[in-house]
Amino acid sequence: MTSDIHENRCPVRLDVDFYRDPYSIYRAIKQRGNKPTEVVLETGMAYLPPNLRAWMVTSCEDVEFVLRDARFRKSFDEAMPLFAASARDGGQEQDRSSLLYDNMANNDPPIHTALRKPLNSSFTARAVAPKRQAMRELAESVLDAVAGQESFDLVQDFAFPYSIGVICDTLGVPREDRETFHQWVQTITSDAEPEVLRRDAQRMVGYLRGLITQRRETGTDDILTQLALSLSESQAVAQAYALLAAGYETSANLIVTGLLVLESDPDQKARVWRDRSLVPTAVEEMLRHQSPFNLSLYRYATESVEVGGVTIPAGSIVFLAFAAANRDDARFEDPDRFTVDKPRREHLAFGGGIHNCIGKHLARLEAEVAFDVLVRRCPDLSVRTKPQHMEWKASPTFRGLRNLVVAPGPQRSRSGAEEAGGAAS
Repeated sequence: MTSDIHENRCPVRLDVDFYRDPYSIYRAIKQRGNKPTEVVLETGMAYLPPNLRAWMVTSCEDVEFVLRDARFRKSFDEAMPLFAASARDGGQEQDRSSLLYDNMANNDPPIHTALRKPLNSSFTARAVAPKRQAMRELAESVLDAVAGQESFDLVQDFAFPYSIGVICDTLGVPREDRETFHQWVQTITSDAEPEVLRRDAQRMVGYLRGLITQRRETGTDDILTQLALSLSESQAVAQAYALLAAGYETSANLIVTGLLVLESDPDQKARVWRDRSLVPTAVEEMLRHQSPFNLSLYRYATESVEVGGVTIPAGSIVFLAFAAANRDDARFEDPDRFTVDKPRREHLAFGGGIHNCIGKHLARLEAEVAFDVLVRRCPDLSVRTKPQHMEWKASPTFRGLRNLVVAPGPQRSRSGAEEAGGAAS
């Protein structure tokens, strides 16, 4: 794939090597001027068919330009035929449409405004701050399940159970259902075969419909009830899916890749493990350096637009490489360097413009609590999985590992007084 870039082959094919290490591709594009690049996404995901031809925007300045420019739009109904036209083997025959995807992330105003409005007040920094103690208790209980073990899987035994628990509690989804919908989400956000994807998407729709119907009959004080009472059934289902899937997948991946980047720099890791007050700034730098969103969700050009000196034709599908923008040396000094006490907060890990991530405050708090508890409970934690054995998820959007063995297991939980005494504020 990097040979495609060096040999000026267009489009550049983004395959499993890209999911494993997108930064080598971004560096090669940077060497060629960091211009918008024609690409083919070899694997599909959700509504994206395999072999989708698109443009990838990598420089921070260009990404911000596209985020602000109204000629780049997000309308799910209008995008579906463009996916089909841009895919080598035809996107519509994949039958990837589903009401799950017709959510606020895939629409512009006025639809986006109407879908986001019922949620705005629930995801402010003030609204999520009181959740810290409940998050801490959840993280402690998840680690208790593997306490004293010689090793454990950071992905399956901690990051996913913890992040799923947080989003379940936030939305009002029963925690006991987490294994069921977790498997469906993993299918929908992967390169699953069309019939498997369609099956699990239908199951997810049915599950969420049941929850929305229940909330309409007997509402409680939770976000699902807000959605059920403010939106139509199909809109509420789509919104619930967007919050549920993105809400835990990105947070879990950040915990895992965050530990990996600390492990790659023993001095930085030792500083965090010695001083838990550094956790919040370390998390902010993880967001920039290890962007949980690799590529944005789609946009399309409503007319021909010049971006960074390159003309993107009308009707083109466009992806914004947030991970590349967050390591653009035109914006950040020494961008590949990770430092726990000097976070570069002007990053684009949460996107920008009207489509900035609604859950950004929740995600920050969630990661801070996770690392604070990991540092306290696992003083000698280290990664045991070798890089050559790490399996990265085949997703252009969510960059995460399927498994990561770490050791030793957490210590037995200590008293609440000891915990509070050293906790990061």
